[in-house]
Amino acid sequence: MVHQGIRAKHQTGDRLLDQGTPGGWVLLCLSGRLKVVYAEPDGREVMLAVRGPGDVIGEFSSRDGLPRSATVQAIEPGVTSKLADRRFTELVETLGLRAQLDGYIMGKLRASAAHAWQLAHHTTTARLADLIATLIDAAGPDHPAPTTIAMSQEELAAALGLVRSAITPVLARWKSSGLIRISRGKLHITDFGALRRLRSADVSTSGQNSAR
Repeated sequence: MVHQGIRAKHQTGDRLLDQGTPGGWVLLCLSGRLKVVYAEPDGREVMLAVRGPGDVIGEFSSRDGLPRSATVQAIEPGVTSKLADRRFTELVETLGLRAQLDGYIMGKLRASAAHAWQLAHHTTTARLADLIATLIDAAGPDHPAPTTIAMSQEELAAALGLVRSAITPVLARWKSSGLIRISRGKLHITDFGALRRLRSADVSTSGQNSAR
């Protein structure tokens, strides 16, 4: 299927799909991490998901014909393969992949429910730890530096629907504990095991997100 598409390289910050625009094609991610972002008309946004090698991008519009439900932007340089909706559907049927595709889409929908719960009930610390773990997991086995996240503090905060000041004390605490290093526009994870444990160890029972 990959070889049937048109390969294209993208750079950090490139927008591969734009929320509200017509569909017409599907992207197969071959390398590089991508973020899926939903934005309100007033400019507020939140990151819905992270995609990486092996993921299909834009398949919702290919199935229902509606405009793109979110924007997909490159976190780092990478490569995608672009297929027209009709050709993608033909290949799915020809290769007998309908059941796998349906299962893949259902997995995305189930993950969105867990994401909504985290937004409502997890603290800022747990949400940030989960975001970083998700970004590392999405890198794929061939990524040269999966624990280096090419996102600024502003971008990380925006991904969680927060302002930078909400995550600054969390990052400062992690830095002093030796869990991370921070450079310009990048976050370097030095103790991924500790960050993974924070995903579930710091959860608010009141439904209110604190900066603990």
